[in-house]
Amino acid sequence: MAAVLDAAGEPLTRRELSRRALLTEPELDAGLSRAVQAGDYHTTEGWLEDVQRDVARRLADRAAAFPLDPGIALAELLPARPWAAAVLPLLPLERREAKAYAPGASAHLGEHETAARALEAELDASGLNPVKVEDRQLALFLEREGRIVRLGDDLVLSSDAYGRARQLLVEECERSGRITLARFRDLLGAGRRVAQLLLERFDSDGVTRRVGDERVLRRRAR
Repeated sequence: MAAVLDAAGEPLTRRELSRRALLTEPELDAGLSRAVQAGDYHTTEGWLEDVQRDVARRLADRAAAFPLDPGIALAELLPARPWAAAVLPLLPLERREAKAYAPGASAHLGEHETAARALEAELDASGLNPVKVEDRQLALFLEREGRIVRLGDDLVLSSDAYGRARQLLVEECERSGRITLARFRDLLGAGRRVAQLLLERFDSDGVTRRVGDERVLRRRAR
């Protein structure tokens, strides 16, 4: 049995093993009792230990190289094979949504702390005018922490500025029932592109709904 599994180089189902090993049912049962089971699949301890070591190494390397985002997409961690989902629970990782992390790993700024402080100081000075940020991973981290809000691909606002812009929009919609891009631009005192990006973000966040060339508040934003 072990020889068949070693030759296969990956987990196999009972049916696949039976077809390859040409064993009687009692012989197959005896062989499977010494194999490692993962869902409907069976493999050897050696194969599983090799995969566990590889996964642990890759997750540790990822955490060291990318402290802002130490996870690896589950789809990248194992080959796209039918047994992948069954093997995942046997691996040394923490599953968070669609990513895998080394146990206890969490995102942190690390050497990016200085850049984060500089960006936040720039945002505080810029008010309702967004700032362009080159480091996308830093922007994603700070947004997850609730410290900034991204607009489009490379522009960001401080969370306070986003809140002020939202309040301007809500107050105008409560007065007039709706708001246009031009009116919102005037309220912000910013350019058309900034106003457009903010309105699109409000749509995405469930604050507004577009009706023709205007926006109206969604009920939960009132």
